Amino acid sequence: MTVLQDAKADPRSRWKALEKGDVLPVFERTTGFGEWNRYAAVNDEFIDVHMSAEAARAAGQPDIFGMGNLRIAYVHNAIDGWLAGAGDIAEFGCQFRALNFLNDCLATKLVVSGKEERDGLLLVAFDADVVNQSGAATMPASATAILFPDGKGRSLPEPPPAAIPKGREPGVHLDAKTIDWLGRELSADVAYPVCANDIRRWAMATHHPHEAPAGYLDEAVAARSPWGGLVAPRDFNPFAWAKTTPPDTYPWMRGMGTEPGRRGLNGGQQNRYFAPIRVGDRIRSVVTLVDAYEKEGRLGTMMFLVDEARWTNERGELVRIGRRTTIYY
Repeated sequence: MTVLQDAKADPRSRWKALEKGDVLPVFERTTGFGEWNRYAAVNDEFIDVHMSAEAARAAGQPDIFGMGNLRIAYVHNAIDGWLAGAGDIAEFGCQFRALNFLNDCLATKLVVSGKEERDGLLLVAFDADVVNQSGAATMPASATAILFPDGKGRSLPEPPPAAIPKGREPGVHLDAKTIDWLGRELSADVAYPVCANDIRRWAMATHHPHEAPAGYLDEAVAARSPWGGLVAPRDFNPFAWAKTTPPDTYPWMRGMGTEPGRRGLNGGQQNRYFAPIRVGDRIRSVVTLVDAYEKEGRLGTMMFLVDEARWTNERGELVRIGRRTTIYY
């Protein structure tokens, strides 16, 4: 099992040398308020359970805990670091299995699970996780990266629209009102224009306390990249600090409570990335409930709600398709 270091070889040679089981270099951070506050600032994620022990205990946890989204950023950073400017991230999916607490040491784990050449692009698949200082898995994940054989940035082809299931019936927690939202697009949410410092601050926050890669900070360096200019990290959120939110945002979601059907869990997310986010872009997001169903599990009857957000830029290019699963039990 080889630990892969940043390579100076051309992308095709790097891709050919890959073997199943090869391991990427670890991205590791001991996380605390320095990391959490910086991330909260760029992602507008000032949530009481991440800052107040009292609030965390009221939520049933022993102490303050960190953001799951920051762990997602760490996996993206590990892949970015290995790509070393020669490629991009095409897909990422994860489930949150455990919390991370104050001063936990978090380390990424990325293992090559396969590779293929598709649509003229060199693809590498990874099994991933973020483990704590005890070696416990906190976020099992999968990812696909692209190496650009000719040094020019390209994304995978746009997939067809999501197929909406037919014939869903009400159950224990799933009601007709929720089923009625299946396939109905919500009002579009349009972000403020992205500025260069939004990109810089995001990269700085997710790499703290070390310096972010020059390609996210220096426009001259970014101009020599495959995308030909400054682009945002793939986990970047252009909707942080939005002025307004559409009134019909997530109408199928339920208020959290302790009674059956209102106890909630984050069931994970799946993201597919296409055109990069550039300086000046105004990203438009349209959300649709694409599935709703129940099944029996260790927590009894569980209801699964799957929503899909499609991001486009002002040029009409598809930027990202993000699927999120919310579980109520």
